[in-house]
Amino acid sequence: MAKTANLPPNHFLIVSIIQLVIFSSAFIIPTTTSAKLEKLTHLHFYYHNNIAGPHATAVPINPKIQPVDLRDPASLFGRLTIADDPLTSGPSLENSTVVGSAQGMYGSASQTEMSFAMVFNFALTQGKYKGSSFCLLGRNPIFTNPRELAIVGGTGAFRFSRGYAILKTYYMDMQTGANTIVEYDVYIRHY
Repeated sequence: MAKTANLPPNHFLIVSIIQLVIFSSAFIIPTTTSAKLEKLTHLHFYYHNNIAGPHATAVPINPKIQPVDLRDPASLFGRLTIADDPLTSGPSLENSTVVGSAQGMYGSASQTEMSFAMVFNFALTQGKYKGSSFCLLGRNPIFTNPRELAIVGGTGAFRFSRGYAILKTYYMDMQTGANTIVEYDVYIRHY
């Protein structure tokens, strides 16, 4: 008859755990990325939206037949606008450095107030974050000062970013609504 070794009761468990560790380590893929600390970046710039004239930076993509009345939100409801608006370091488009562009669209999403649903990529072309972009999304009630929209991602230095933007209307042509300047304070968490 074969002899069986008298092993301590925990021996089988210990051997099994060692085998499991050795076997499973063959399937672990090593990464070369190290943990980076999250940063908070503050950006300040001015957004210029011009919907009229030969140098328009925003164009309605479904112009409504009836005229638009800025005092009547229902006259704008459902209107979508596509934009490629300049971003500048100061409020003057002519006397400030262009630091990027806001490319995206906004739609009038309320029948009772002037409020836009905004989907934009802010592409930066100057400074430390040149070549990076971040995505802004949210409800923009344009006559509320200040107002807040969400930052929901980005590219380049702003990969995995999140944050918020505080918007304040700096200037709006109340006769035609054709020219608007909005001050942005953006706070972005990123790696």
